[in-house]
Amino acid sequence: MTELLIINPNTSTEVSAAVDDLARQELGSTARIRTVTAAFGARYIASRTGVAIGAHAALDAYASALSDGARPDVVVLACFGDPGLDALREISPVPVLGFADSGLTAAVALPGSFAIATIGPVWGEMLGELIARRGLAARFAGMITLDEDSRVDAVAIRNIEVAAAANGATRVIVGGTGLIPIMPAISAALPSLAMAPQRITLRLAATTAPGVHSSVAADAAFVGLAPALQALLNRPR
Repeated sequence: MTELLIINPNTSTEVSAAVDDLARQELGSTARIRTVTAAFGARYIASRTGVAIGAHAALDAYASALSDGARPDVVVLACFGDPGLDALREISPVPVLGFADSGLTAAVALPGSFAIATIGPVWGEMLGELIARRGLAARFAGMITLDEDSRVDAVAIRNIEVAAAANGATRVIVGGTGLIPIMPAISAALPSLAMAPQRITLRLAATTAPGVHSSVAADAAFVGLAPALQALLNRPR
């Protein structure tokens, strides 16, 4: 049975509960699931500052979980945008999956172009930069920026459908943990268009072989961090 550690780099326990519920729906009895929430940072990450602090908070939550006895086979970073993903992969001896990374990988494996729908204009900028860094700009049909009203499923469905047609996108990655509660309705209404990166990531976690990544030694000692994180980063490797 897969031991799955889910890290929410937001401080919202409601987000953690939504992701945890989704993981249990998707994985059932095939995995033992532990979901942890960032101890500090933004309640819901929606800015570059929030992303920067969220990356630190994700590392801190990972270290705290290990010090509390967690021994995961796979780690999932539960924030579309993946704050701290590369750093977690650097220090973790097991695979670390991110919602954005897994969603993009699935999208480009299919023919045609893709768009991304999420809430917040700053996320649009940051995700566009992520796509450029990954060399996927030629496949990217554009951002669909949803407003807060799009947390209502009928509004989100209409906005995604209209914007995808205007952009010429053959599929839309619907990102953002805040949209998890309405994703079933979106997927049911737009089955050939909408992609749920959260479900994609969790299903991938259940089939990912543990231990394929290796942690690396730190260049120098770390100071001033929370005890669990500092001990983890400074341990002999």
